[in-house]
Amino acid sequence: MRIPGASPIDELHERTFKIMAALRPPSPLGPEAPLGEILLAETAIRIELPPGLHRLAVERYDAIRKHIERPGSPLADRVALFYPQGSMAIRATIKARKRDDGYDIDIIAELLLSVSMPPAEVLDLLFAAVNGPPGSLYHGKVKRQTRCVTVEYEDGMHLDITPSILADQSDPRKSFIHHAKKEEPISAHKRLLINTYAFIEWFNRRAPVDLLFSEAYGNRSLAFDRMLMKAAAPAEPVPDHSTKEGGKSSVVVALQLLKRNRNLRYAHRDGRMPPSVMMACFAGHVAAPGNSISGALDAIVKHMLHVMGEAHAAGRLVDVRNPVCLDERFTDRWPENLVAQHTYINDLKAFSHQLSLLMSEDLTLPKKRNILIEMFGEGPAGAVIDEYAAQLARGVRDGTRLISPSGRVVIGAAASVSTLIKPAAAHTFFGAPWRKK
Repeated sequence: MRIPGASPIDELHERTFKIMAALRPPSPLGPEAPLGEILLAETAIRIELPPGLHRLAVERYDAIRKHIERPGSPLADRVALFYPQGSMAIRATIKARKRDDGYDIDIIAELLLSVSMPPAEVLDLLFAAVNGPPGSLYHGKVKRQTRCVTVEYEDGMHLDITPSILADQSDPRKSFIHHAKKEEPISAHKRLLINTYAFIEWFNRRAPVDLLFSEAYGNRSLAFDRMLMKAAAPAEPVPDHSTKEGGKSSVVVALQLLKRNRNLRYAHRDGRMPPSVMMACFAGHVAAPGNSISGALDAIVKHMLHVMGEAHAAGRLVDVRNPVCLDERFTDRWPENLVAQHTYINDLKAFSHQLSLLMSEDLTLPKKRNILIEMFGEGPAGAVIDEYAAQLARGVRDGTRLISPSGRVVIGAAASVSTLIKPAAAHTFFGAPWRKK
């Protein structure tokens, strides 16, 4: 059909646009995506490091580096390099284990010190440099840990700075870190060979950003950030969104969700919890381009169960190593024993079962709500379901979404089918009004 007043060039552009739109694959998080996938994405957005706090973490990272290198510092002119490690480096930072308002940021400080310096002296030197004299910026806010120095901020954020010393000048970033627990005798102190930098590169190569997924996830994340900004003080500037810095892959989002589930399980348990770097290593081994969040979660959990299950059946502790530095053991402090290992294997089995239920089309929204809360906690999961139900109610009112007799949500053109029914007005999809907290 000819467009009135349009030139042949305009019509060609219009036809080309329609053809390109028809050829474009559907959004992995669009209206036709499984409900379980949408709920997983929205939950992940609520547990990750928000853009404003990401910017704050970067500012604090820079401030700590300058503070350590200040004139008069014990480490003035003795810091070769600062770089992020762990979750911050692969964009998988989430809320801390026991604090819903806190985030842990991990940094490596590569120091120009003798490789033979005793581990305790290295850690004590870094502590002195960060803590500074009385009245200085961080004095009294710093803790000397077994392998790092922690700066604690009043808003709940923690910066863990691990000192390292280059092991081989011809092999950049292959370094020693230092283990020196104050309660232990000096004979128990040791150096550990690591190559965090190479592991981060390995993981990011294996989990590259999928543009279609990254765009869909980024749009949802940006919408949530805008909602947060509307609730913030008018004078508060809107920060750049993290999607401007490269986006995310589905495997990173899946890893964040799995870490959140682990944190929830271990919030009231004694002892160590499964290390994030071990989980990232498992995720990197099964990363696949174009995968969904639920698909990535399923692959990671099955791989972990296979490897850990084999070890447990043989009566040994799982041994996970840095694939690009085999001397580095990611499981050197966890699991402490077979009981600890068995506990997490059971957690993973439960998670796998819950994931299959969440992705089932036969499960009603109230049941999905309960499962999502069991998996990821009342705070983020409850908010996701509440907001989804509110959107669903608006869609029913304007006719873009209908509910079938089975309770299935139908969107778009399919919503005109005569067998569909509208629920009663003011329905919350849970049979009762929301409880006020």
